Amino acid sequence: MAAAHVSFPADGVGMVLMDNPPKNFGSYELLARVQEGIEEVKASGARVLLLASDVPGYFMAHAWLPDVLNAYDGGKPSGDPRLWREVTNELERGPLVSISVNHAQAWGGGAELSWACNLRVSGRSGTYCQVESILGVVPGAGGTVRLSRLVGQSKAMEILISGEPMTAEELHGLGLVNKVFDDKTLREQAIAWGALIATRPPWSLQACKRGILQAWDMHFEDACRIENYIFNSTMRPRTIEIMRKIQDRYDAGADSWEAYDLQR
Repeated sequence: MAAAHVSFPADGVGMVLMDNPPKNFGSYELLARVQEGIEEVKASGARVLLLASDVPGYFMAHAWLPDVLNAYDGGKPSGDPRLWREVTNELERGPLVSISVNHAQAWGGGAELSWACNLRVSGRSGTYCQVESILGVVPGAGGTVRLSRLVGQSKAMEILISGEPMTAEELHGLGLVNKVFDDKTLREQAIAWGALIATRPPWSLQACKRGILQAWDMHFEDACRIENYIFNSTMRPRTIEIMRKIQDRYDAGADSWEAYDLQR
């Protein structure tokens, strides 16, 4: 059963740990728990949110593919598909300063959750990957919109079209990952940075977020609606076949590196 564990490791800082073993797939159930966790942190009066994982090896492998397949293959949805949009928008635009804390693989939907956060920190072994082009689709939770605005059109095009993993160090060089820490001290360092940010006057934190986001995307919702339309247009029989093949590999115990190697 998917869960999100909430704690308050420092004054003004709340942490939501995603816990959906074995690979922390982004199921609707997990997203619902994350949404509840964010609301708990907001209600506490905290100013900073750390979004991390409690599953070894995975921040999030990607969205739970059976959820996607059920929506397009006559199955029964296991939850509300709108949760992806709601959770990512809350991370980006809600009152909390959100920081993603990646200790391992943030692929697919895990990468999109990271881009939605206001800040990103990672351990040195952390990787990020938009795997959707391998599936035959595009990111469906704001990935194309946010990534292009974070790193520019050319680099976003490379990341999205190639579907190749990139290390935290590489993305730090692009300014996409704010800080890279040693794996052993990642959680501790992330908490310390969050605690520092939480000492700033709350109205100044809100003003910074509002000013940046308003200048960043005057037509953000329109762009997201277009992305959603494009995503729906890519859900074809061949796409579903690829998704099933990759999910079967995961079910057989494969890691993401193996599951997405379509040459095998």
